Amino acid sequence: MSMTAVGQSRKSSQGEVPPPKAKSSAKEQTVPEKSKRTSAQRNNHGVVAGQVRPRVFLNPGHGGHDSDDRPCPFFNEGMQERVEYYESDSNLKGAMAMKDILRERGYEVFMSRVNNTTADDLNLFEIHQLALNSGADVFFSIHSNSSGSSTRRVNFPFAIYRGYDGAGTADGSEQLANIVSSNLSDCEATSWSRGGITHGDWTFYKNRSGLGVFRWNKLPGILIENCFHDYQIERERLLNKDYCWLLGVINCRSLDKFFNKPAQNFGVVAGIVRFDYPRKGKKMVAFGKDSHQPQNGVPVELCDLEGNPIQTYQIDNFNNGFYCFTRVRPGRYLVAIDGVEDYEIEVKADKTTYYNVTIVTRQDNVDYDDEITVVHSAGTEADETAIANGEVGQ
Repeated sequence: MSMTAVGQSRKSSQGEVPPPKAKSSAKEQTVPEKSKRTSAQRNNHGVVAGQVRPRVFLNPGHGGHDSDDRPCPFFNEGMQERVEYYESDSNLKGAMAMKDILRERGYEVFMSRVNNTTADDLNLFEIHQLALNSGADVFFSIHSNSSGSSTRRVNFPFAIYRGYDGAGTADGSEQLANIVSSNLSDCEATSWSRGGITHGDWTFYKNRSGLGVFRWNKLPGILIENCFHDYQIERERLLNKDYCWLLGVINCRSLDKFFNKPAQNFGVVAGIVRFDYPRKGKKMVAFGKDSHQPQNGVPVELCDLEGNPIQTYQIDNFNNGFYCFTRVRPGRYLVAIDGVEDYEIEVKADKTTYYNVTIVTRQDNVDYDDEITVVHSAGTEADETAIANGEVGQ
């Protein structure tokens, strides 16, 4: 999703419904034509109290590799070539991860698409109809963001719900938005420019048209911008399907909290491996340790305390340094990476243990932090404020 200036015509943000495209069979595969619901008392979340199997409708934003699917090609230092990025790809990766996790957790899950072709890019009214017919308790739209500017660069989670700030039109939407934004802000396998924010779309867009995807939707729900993909270093992470999976896990935990579901019985280990020198290639905006060069193409091992490997993760070559171990039983482990001493961690159920590593390459052990320009200035804060207040696309 891109946050454009208020009043500027956009299919996804201003709700203009285009003529229907030719459809694939994804709709029939993922959403029943009609879903019967038994009557039940609703709690203050606006969802069915005591629901054994909560129903969630997932909407991976956009669809296909077209001009409106946020193409952001760029030269990748790790691959040493131009690589393609579409928001529609990373949205779907995260949604498919959520589908699998939630179904395993006992949810009923419906999706607006399970493929990524032009035909899967449904218009907004069709998405509304699918969500309504599914009988879902919650509508959950998955996106990443763009500042709408060639110069502004920020990175933070942004959750939007229908209505005014503090007065959502569907009970529970604001609470869900706050849970999701807060939990994503705790992710340490990225570098945020600030903490997450939430807004009602009528307040943010300064009109009662708001987000098109909410135009006809009466369900409790949100649209979550997991991060900003026009921050190139984040875009490099979004090329990694396991990073998208991690964001999906965090969003599933938020839904568990919203529905008062018991904790998952496994944990996750994740982090980024970097060197102690500046990023290679052209200079760009970087927040925190993102200013350091990430490691590419090396293995990371999760071992028991005797040093025996349990899982091995091969870092990709997309210049992100990201690694992730999934479904780890609670307990104590060692993380083994060439160039640093094995590090002991504790994994807890339903939590992510983050271990970010800086590999020292200088023999004199001089810390490079003082020699690296970490971009988070008054200008960045002004950009964040402008975007958070809906002053975008300028």
